[in-house]
Amino acid sequence: MPRHLSLALLAGAALLGWLTPAAATPSKTPFKVRTSLDGKTVLPHRIRWLGYPLLPRNKVQAVTFLIDGKVRWVEHNPPYSYSDDGGYLVTSWLSPGLHRFTVRATSATGATAIKTVVARVVAAPEPPPELAGKWQREIADEVPGPSDPRCAPDPVPAGRWTLVFERRWIESVFPGQFDPEKSKQTHFGYIIDNDWVPGSNTFEVAGSVTIDILHDEDRRGGWWCLPGGPGAKYSWAVNGDTLSLAPVGGVDHNEQRGAVFTGNWKRAR
Repeated sequence: MPRHLSLALLAGAALLGWLTPAAATPSKTPFKVRTSLDGKTVLPHRIRWLGYPLLPRNKVQAVTFLIDGKVRWVEHNPPYSYSDDGGYLVTSWLSPGLHRFTVRATSATGATAIKTVVARVVAAPEPPPELAGKWQREIADEVPGPSDPRCAPDPVPAGRWTLVFERRWIESVFPGQFDPEKSKQTHFGYIIDNDWVPGSNTFEVAGSVTIDILHDEDRRGGWWCLPGGPGAKYSWAVNGDTLSLAPVGGVDHNEQRGAVFTGNWKRAR
């Protein structure tokens, strides 16, 4: 066989082999993801933010929630919700103006689908001047854990508690010094950011304000019982340096929060 013909046949065979499906790199099947924010241009103070990958459940590896490009929450099981099951996106901690809210779904094969909503956030109201700022009170005895079976049975520790009323949230500061390891058991020094709407003589309080992925080693984060609530309405009155808080109707169905909030507080300097 002439040499030039042999080379031509070999080149043809190599080309055919390169084109065969067996030698081709398998592609990742594309898919789409929808979100509960789709179509919204202005976000309310409080809204559920969920991702809906258009894939079977066993084909989804993770759903990641990003705000302005930063990862703020990751879910691996449905419902794929920002701020854990039953939680909300509370926008009070974000600066007023436009923000990018992105859901990135990743399949078991590593394929990704992304949906971004650009929406405006309005400024949360400022608290009344006489209520704003830091307040403290002593809880003499440990309060037993809640009776609600959906809640962790952890008791509320005794000690000096602090409440800080500000535009973003009501900051509840547990007594004691925070330690990344020891506080997992004692709860000392942890901070819960309570979602709230201030009023002239009352305020409404709900679940938590989630700003990042929750880790036990982080001081800020978490919630009373459930991430989304239940909510309550409190009356408040300031007389000199004393703040009196009481749930409207006489009871806060979130027992842990009610045990801490209800009572008289002294302004902290």
